[in-house]
Amino acid sequence: MTINTAPFVQAFTTFRRSLAQAVDFTNPNYTNSAITRERFKQVMDARAALLDKIPAAKDADADAQIAEVLDGLAPKNADEVALQEVEWRKVSALVTAGRSLEALILAANPLRLAAIAQWIEVSPEALASVDPSGVIAEVRELVFQQLVEHGVRAAVRVRDLTADANIVAAWRNVLIEALEGAVSLGTMSRMAHLDPQGYAALGVDENLDRDIQIDYKVEKLDGLNLRRDTIAAK
Repeated sequence: MTINTAPFVQAFTTFRRSLAQAVDFTNPNYTNSAITRERFKQVMDARAALLDKIPAAKDADADAQIAEVLDGLAPKNADEVALQEVEWRKVSALVTAGRSLEALILAANPLRLAAIAQWIEVSPEALASVDPSGVIAEVRELVFQQLVEHGVRAAVRVRDLTADANIVAAWRNVLIEALEGAVSLGTMSRMAHLDPQGYAALGVDENLDRDIQIDYKVEKLDGLNLRRDTIAAK
């Protein structure tokens, strides 16, 4: 992992502290109604602050980065077109003869991998499938993995970037769910798997009981349907 997830940890923990302060706010000079409105205001302010810290969707899109590498394998001139066509005809003939496309990919050199990535969309396997896009995606993912194994520079670079993108995506989902309430177990578990140190820094297990109470109080405030334009009144 090359990405620094400390800002995400900080954003989450700051948000949870802000919620804890918001739901327990009190002031002897306020009416009960005013206290409730102020609590809601502080919850909304905390959400706004967290929203600014959520990473952009494009930074969490590993598929787009992989596609960029594979699209870059497209032939640049007539000679490259001819070479890839020859390789694709060989692949097609071998598949017709009963060879597994997966096995061919695992044994392929970079030239053949490039040909497969470019021609898979018009392959019988894709065209005859009830889920052609799924077949294409699966094949291109396997091609990408093999390009990494062969040490193709662009693929190795993007492999590292996509690993980071997956971590960013996991954190993005955690922070988005946190905006609306408790983060689901599945979302938190995925982030914990990809960033165990970041997860440990959250202290989720230690604060579980307190977090349940906070989420309950926030849910009650949300259920009052207070308008943002009324929360400043005391």
